[in-house]
Amino acid sequence: MTRPPDFDELVGNDLEPAERDRLRQVHDLLVAAGPPPELSPAAGPEAPKENVFPLLPRRRLVAAAALAAALALAVFGAGFLVGDRSDEQASPERIVGMAPPGGVSDARASLAIFARDDAGNWPMELTVRDLPVLPPGQLYQLWLTRNGELAESCGTFVVEGSKTVVPLNAPYRLRTFDGWVITRRGASETLLTT
Repeated sequence: MTRPPDFDELVGNDLEPAERDRLRQVHDLLVAAGPPPELSPAAGPEAPKENVFPLLPRRRLVAAAALAAALALAVFGAGFLVGDRSDEQASPERIVGMAPPGGVSDARASLAIFARDDAGNWPMELTVRDLPVLPPGQLYQLWLTRNGELAESCGTFVVEGSKTVVPLNAPYRLRTFDGWVITRRGASETLLTT
């Protein structure tokens, strides 16, 4: 039989007399009660259950993520191969200067005409200087001329400040025309011409 624990060894001698008496009563009651009975292994605490997740959904999640990553990589690669990777715009095939007829104003323009695309469009870039800013809702228009007459429109634009650069397009056979003019839309007065 084992000896009961010694009270003085457990609590020491540095307690207040009232606290020491209270703890001594508790100690004596615990010693008198004796150790608790042994529990059978069946009556012991239940082991915590592990969280079990089926492997199939996780595998599907990983497979879906891998498929999405592969698809994104394929789309990026296709865009890289097909897309335009040039950092600079192509050089124009020709540049046409424009001035007011009779030199009546300081306005000027230059029309850069780039190589025709596969569909037959002529990309252009019009740089206009010193054309007056029009009231809201009014536009300028670039025309191709034939025999000095307005023939086909190449687009409309507005200006802001002293210089404006406008991308335009001419889906025509340019050799069948003899010049370019800029007018106000809806008017026939030539403001700039080649």
